[in-house]
Order: sequence, then C-alpha cells, then structure tokens
Amino acid sequence: MSIQEIKFYDVTLRDGNHALRHQLESSFVQAYSSLAAGSPSWSIEVGHGNGLGGSSFLVGESLQTDTELLQAARPNLHGIQLSVHSIPGFSTIERDLKPAFELGVDLFRIASHVTEASVCEKQIEFVSSLGAVAHGVLMMSHMVGIEELVSQGRKFVEHGASAVIIMDSAGTYRPEDVRDRVSALREGLAVEVGFHAHNNLGLAVSNALSAVTAGASIIDVATLGLGAGAGNAPYELLAVALGLDKSSPEQFDAVLSLGELVTSSYHQFLPRISPSSVRSGLLGVFSGYAPQVSAISERTGLPAKEIWLEASKRKLVAGQESLLEEIAQDLSNL
Repeated sequence: MSIQEIKFYDVTLRDGNHALRHQLESSFVQAYSSLAAGSPSWSIEVGHGNGLGGSSFLVGESLQTDTELLQAARPNLHGIQLSVHSIPGFSTIERDLKPAFELGVDLFRIASHVTEASVCEKQIEFVSSLGAVAHGVLMMSHMVGIEELVSQGRKFVEHGASAVIIMDSAGTYRPEDVRDRVSALREGLAVEVGFHAHNNLGLAVSNALSAVTAGASIIDVATLGLGAGAGNAPYELLAVALGLDKSSPEQFDAVLSLGELVTSSYHQFLPRISPSSVRSGLLGVFSGYAPQVSAISERTGLPAKEIWLEASKRKLVAGQESLLEEIAQDLSNL
C-alpha cells in the first residue's frame, strides 16, 4: 500500500487528552487545527480522552466541554474530517451524538470492549441515519483470539459501520500479532480496517507499519506520540518510516510544525517509555491507568509492579479506574 492510500487518523486532540489529564484547552485545539491544514491528516479526533460524555470524577473531569472543543476545531479543518470517539455508556445519543452532529462532526467512532460490539448497535445505526460516517472500534483487542476478533468486527459491519478499527489499548502487540489480526480482518470483512497503536513496548511504529503491510488503510497517529501511557504511534516518525519526507516534503514540514506547537505548549506532558509502561504492555493492562497506578504506588508504598500484576489478573479494562483503589486496599491488607 502506498503512502497516498493511507488515511492518517490523528488522535492527538483526544488520546493526547489522557496525557494532559483531560485539561486540553480550546485555544490549543484551534491553533492545532489551523496548522493541520497542510498536513496529510485525513481526520482529526477531538475530545475527552474517553470520548464524548467521558468527563467525570471517575475517569477525569475535562477542563472544557465537548462542545467547546469541537467548536474550536470545526471552522479550522479545511479538507480534513472532524471526528469523535464514542463509548456507549459514557455517551448517549440525545445528550452527546446529536449535538456533536449538529456541531459538524463528520465521522463517529463507536467503541466497545473487544467482546461487546453489540452494545454499539444503536449508536452506529443512529449515526448512519444522519448520513454521517460510523466506524466500529474494538478496544483492548488483544483480549480475544483472532476468530472472536473477526466475529466481533462482523457485528459492527452488520450494524452499518463502514470500517473496523482495532486498538492495542495496552500496547502489548508485537508486529507479528498485528499482521495476523489485520490480515484476518481484511479477509473476513468487506470494509476498511484500521489500527491504533500504543508505545508501551516501544513498538508502536513497527506495529503500525505491520498493519499497513497487512492491508490496514486507516492508521492512527499522534503528534510526538502524545497519548495515554507511553503514547501512540508518533506521527512524525511513522511519516519518516513511510517516506513522507521524500515524497511530500511540504506535508512533512507541516507534521513537524504540529510537533513544534505541541512541544511549546505541553512539553512537560510528552509521554515516555518507563518501567511502569513496559509492565503495562507485557501484562496487557490498559495504558491509560499509568497515572493512577503511579499515584497509588506513591501514596501507599505498594510497588507499582504488584498493582499492575493484580490488575492483569482481574482483567481490568478501560473505565474501571475505581477498581485500582480496591486492588490497592486488598494488597495492603495482605
């Protein structure tokens, strides 16, 4: 697949909000969206780290509302789609999806845990009825085998999704894992396939390249990797690996300009690989738990290793932050 056929899906203004503890400012969204005009970005996702309706005491309260962030982005995205992430339960049709559509959102990614694609049926059907684009997203996709992964992806297609995206939410995949899973989805589904990497094991770029080789046409990127845990596939590094600097120097310069903006605004929040993030990846635990695990470890004196290990044993998934405190209490009582 040539670089011209790849759809770069930029999650900096959504997954990056995890790294910012959901304190993303609309002024930054406006500046970023304006700069992105010269980049090869196909779509830019905006919002709380957990998507529409995600702001809460449990997973983190947003500095600004979904409406404010989307309003900051929409007028500046010329030729680039505006998209949102939506997890049924966090979001509802009336409170979240309808207003987002009215604000000009083009693409809705409707997401579920990898075993629960059916919970997305109503939202996918609603988005399709509006004439907007709906994609299905399988989070924590490593937690099932390939046959079940394809089966869950097929449910999205039956509901009306025009693409299926798999998320390596824990940053646990190796390139061969990505190849096998993307290949199976491409063979088993008659829609586009996308891949969302996390860099917990330092393999985000390699995994994204493996996805491209296996036929994924939608590839998630984040400027400087800004995202949960050890971050996502860095936009600029994947662009180099795919030869954008040679095939389209002007677009590559635009990608680097986005990096300069992120550095000047949020340099202290840029993700990095750490012993904790590596443990998260090896154990297959949601990347976004890193700040909570670190804080609990410092407060209680419990080794982060023990918290990660117990979270893995209990098969925690995104949105179960409260169980980390329960784990800490149980471990303290041993």
